[in-house]
Amino acid sequence: MKNLNFELAIPAITLVITLLVISTLYPEQSQLLASNAMHFVTGWFGWLVELVSLALVGFLFWLAFSKYGSIRLGEEKKEHSNFSYGGMIFTAGVGASLIYWGIGEPMYYLQSPPLFAEPNSYAAAAWSVTYSIFHWGVTGWAIYCFPAIPFAYAFYVQKKRTLRLSTLCEPVVGSNPIITKAIDLLAIFGTLAAFASSLALTVSLLSTGVSALLGIKNSLLLQGSIILLFVLMLVAVMLVGFKKGISKVSDYTVVAAICFALFVLLVADSQFILNNFTDSIGVMLDNFFRMSLWTDPVQKSGFSQSWTQYYWFWYYAYLIMMGLFITRISRGRTIKEVILYTISMGSLGCAFFISIFGGYAVWAQLIGGLPVQQWMSEGGLTFAVVSLIQTLPSGNIGLVLFLIIQFFLMLTTMSSASVATAMLTTNKLELNGDPDHKVKLLWAGAIALISFSVFLCGGGIDTIKSLCVVAGLPMMFIYMILVKQLMMQLKGVNQIEALEQYESINSETVKVN
Repeated sequence: MKNLNFELAIPAITLVITLLVISTLYPEQSQLLASNAMHFVTGWFGWLVELVSLALVGFLFWLAFSKYGSIRLGEEKKEHSNFSYGGMIFTAGVGASLIYWGIGEPMYYLQSPPLFAEPNSYAAAAWSVTYSIFHWGVTGWAIYCFPAIPFAYAFYVQKKRTLRLSTLCEPVVGSNPIITKAIDLLAIFGTLAAFASSLALTVSLLSTGVSALLGIKNSLLLQGSIILLFVLMLVAVMLVGFKKGISKVSDYTVVAAICFALFVLLVADSQFILNNFTDSIGVMLDNFFRMSLWTDPVQKSGFSQSWTQYYWFWYYAYLIMMGLFITRISRGRTIKEVILYTISMGSLGCAFFISIFGGYAVWAQLIGGLPVQQWMSEGGLTFAVVSLIQTLPSGNIGLVLFLIIQFFLMLTTMSSASVATAMLTTNKLELNGDPDHKVKLLWAGAIALISFSVFLCGGGIDTIKSLCVVAGLPMMFIYMILVKQLMMQLKGVNQIEALEQYESINSETVKVN
């Protein structure tokens, strides 16, 4: 690990270990502190994250169709096919959380609906899948996408071999070592907190499923064993290499997930699911700006703070992971391609899975006579998800396939997080953007450790959500810095090209004279 930046790695790992120890020794206090931090952030900055996120969507679409959209990121040919490219972005961005929340969110929205609807009413049902698709839609994928543009431009066009976040921010914030190191440490912490939260949710789902299948206790030992299995599988994927490892795992996992979703669509009430999907898209398009900017300042139901703002902050916390991973796989593509592929493939993919699994959950609760909400109140969301999957005609076989797909979805995301964090802490990257395997595995272990600490301190959803929100707040401000930095770079290149063209014209004029 000679190429590892120890000045960043050691403080970041120390921070992870400190968090692990504190969470273990003081679980209740840690959860209370995290909850208070989340309420502070959403209370004071929730309105801002909604405005910034909506503005970012507009900025990216403008950038894609402007003259800058045709800028090619590197002169080489595209490294991956369009299917593999879209699949890797999709699996990196959603992990196993999509189907988990695709089932769970509509149930929560039925019980505590947005926009003044009555609980478990027809209006609540209309909003349930709609809001799920919205939260996993265009805005979230725009937040995921943007950091890749300045990172990829720096790496492929400007040929920089060090991709630290602070380096990108220097033209705006300066080169003060305290500020630059703080930015990089904050970026690493944001990645660890956000991804560890996702991994903890996945491990909780997998352990619940294994417990139901084998009839064993859902214990801390089982959860720790699943985390260890993730690490071992990640080692195997890394050793195989990027193209044969992450790319192939992503391709096969996406195909398997699509096949499983189509199976659910066929054996469930297909007519209801398809009609509900169409209606949900219509409701969302009709209310997109209302949903994007709703803060509920009078009734103060807390819906926007607990869901929309939480999601946006969570996406911001993924700045480094998604930005650097998309950078790694975008060689040879234009800025326009990166933006449109990321937003369209991500949004459409999420809408596909949410409409099927979320639609099935809504049908099961309202029409099918299945007590999904009761399962949630008695055993939690993970228990409800596992129980709902078991109601399919395939029974336990379907549950086994479901758990395997969830495992490999998260494995792809874990690989992406390890690659991104390793790229950030590597002093000088190779031309292909690959960091050292040992550095990637180091960060995989750190992510696994902090994920395990979530279970040690209770593993509650409030703690997980709070970690993401707190990590996402400073990342949102760094996004603003990156927007300014990117435009400075792009306008600078445009001025240079204009000057070269002017000098060329003058030269031709002199020759004629």
